[in-house]
Amino acid sequence: MNDQHRPRRAKGGVVSAPSGTHGTRRGAAGQKPERKRRLSRKSRITLIVLSILAVLAIVAAAVVYSYVNRLQTVFQEERNVIEELDSLDDETAYRTAEGTINILLMGSDNRGADEDDYRARTGEEGERSDSMMLVHIPADRSGVYVMSIMRDLWVEVPGHGQGRINSALSAGGLDLAVDTVENLLYTHIDHVVTIDFDGFEDLTAALGGVYVDNPRSFSAGQINPSFYPEGTIRLEGSEALRFVRERQSFPMSDYVRVENQQLVMRAIAERFLSGDTLTNPDRVLDVLEAILPYMEMDTGLDQNTIISYALDMTSLRSRDIHTFTMPAGEPHTTSAGAEVILPDEEMMTLLQRSLSSENMDGFMAYMTSLEDAENGTFTVTEDEEPLGVQVGRLIGEGLNRED
Repeated sequence: MNDQHRPRRAKGGVVSAPSGTHGTRRGAAGQKPERKRRLSRKSRITLIVLSILAVLAIVAAAVVYSYVNRLQTVFQEERNVIEELDSLDDETAYRTAEGTINILLMGSDNRGADEDDYRARTGEEGERSDSMMLVHIPADRSGVYVMSIMRDLWVEVPGHGQGRINSALSAGGLDLAVDTVENLLYTHIDHVVTIDFDGFEDLTAALGGVYVDNPRSFSAGQINPSFYPEGTIRLEGSEALRFVRERQSFPMSDYVRVENQQLVMRAIAERFLSGDTLTNPDRVLDVLEAILPYMEMDTGLDQNTIISYALDMTSLRSRDIHTFTMPAGEPHTTSAGAEVILPDEEMMTLLQRSLSSENMDGFMAYMTSLEDAENGTFTVTEDEEPLGVQVGRLIGEGLNRED
């Protein structure tokens, strides 16, 4: 009973120091269990935090995967393929830099009597493309250049002699249309997309409306006409469709109609690239479901290719999208009495070289300088270079390569 008391072991297995000669030293040793408990608590907290972050990461990855999978599913189910188009991987591929994307966008518009009247005046028969655009995306994905091609442009149609560029479609289908554009621009077409402008009605509705800066006021439609005032206007549904269709209200009908189509397409792109669209998965899906039924595309433009392109261009903003009309020459009447538009040979050469050398920025700058000169707003440099010298320098910068 007089034996010295043997202290119980601490929970951690360390014996508590008895009071006595070495109490101070043993007391210091006795602090270790508390220190270990503190470290253990910190470790547990860290582990809990890391576990929560890991769970959140897994959930986020699952959400992203689910969203991408939904996009792929919608695209695959709604996509219409152009079965009759041959492979676009041909000998013209060397004309463009590796990684460059050229898409031929062809629009059709079922305008009924209005289209019949146009064809009666021009003597055209068979299938025609109402609108033709080249979408050029450089290899560095620094921008998107959308160039409208006038459908009355008088060009060489391979194997068929001279004709309107949109006549290639009826003469030899989409294959000949592609060959005609490739020869005209000395470039390679990677993909072809056809779109029915009727889709603009559902597309603008899915986007919640788009805004365009209308340069001129006009009315469209014979029954219950729509009025479009000058300035910024909002377009949605049937109002958007009438805006891109109208031609009879303008003296230079096709020029203005192409310009209006560009305005709406740019507005659609701006609206789609806006934060309130891209951050709204449901709206993105609504947009796809609204437009895909009105589109057809080549077999190579599948869901994986589209998503790959989209990921490459996630940093693009509306300011990086450039729309313009291919420079053309003077109106001309053929020997058969057809009213056509002749190409501008000098500008075509510059355009071909700019596409080949991936310098569309230089080409756009040169076009702007010409417009400024025509409007009398061309700025002369401090050393007062003659206008011809300045324009010549801009041409050289636009070419960006040796002849």
